[in-house]
Amino acid sequence: MKANFILLSLLYSMTACVYNEELAEVADLCQTKQANSITFSMQQSINIGETNSSQSIPNEAFAHVQICIKNEMPNLNLIVQGIRLCNIHLSGTYYFTENYWETDTALSTLSIETGELELKPNEEIMFPQKGNILFIPQSVRAWNPSVLPQQSQGCYLLLNCIVSDGVTIWGDEKGNSAEVAIPLSVCFQNNQSSVIVLTLAPNCPWYDVYGSRPQLLFVPITFDVTVDEWEE
Repeated sequence: MKANFILLSLLYSMTACVYNEELAEVADLCQTKQANSITFSMQQSINIGETNSSQSIPNEAFAHVQICIKNEMPNLNLIVQGIRLCNIHLSGTYYFTENYWETDTALSTLSIETGELELKPNEEIMFPQKGNILFIPQSVRAWNPSVLPQQSQGCYLLLNCIVSDGVTIWGDEKGNSAEVAIPLSVCFQNNQSSVIVLTLAPNCPWYDVYGSRPQLLFVPITFDVTVDEWEE
């Protein structure tokens, strides 16, 4: 037996599942003790500040994920205003007796509302600061930045941010935030914790994807100095 619903609103046991009042129309379908599988469908947009309080699902069935953002640039400030995790599985079927997941074939995008996070040089932040984001266990290869991300089925993260040293180095023409694309290899396993680390540093794999091909950002300028004999 299967029933579709929003992931963050579900409580379930080995033989039955219980929904909140907003999903009363499907609750009757899953009150039977003969249910042996349920189809999950995550919300495609979550507020990180509300994640911990709204998740009341048995943890052992899901992967636990946090995101760590680091600023290792000595003279740059980083302001993060949102995250999109692209080309991942947000729905699938969980089989209780086998403790087994079957993800849907479709790849989706999860938008995470972070509010405004400011990181000064050599600062880092972990969020959610308490609890985790729960994901369906899955493995997805990373996007290959030799092509634009929308042309690939590889996983990538879009970080909506501003990078500045008093003057905007990365952002839109008006100084507002813009998205950088970051390749991401996903291997989420049930009942295990994972941390996605995003580091702003020289040669970090952060790409400008607004043009006809990806362009690596924050590449240091290097040069060689040679010394020749003095000539009159």
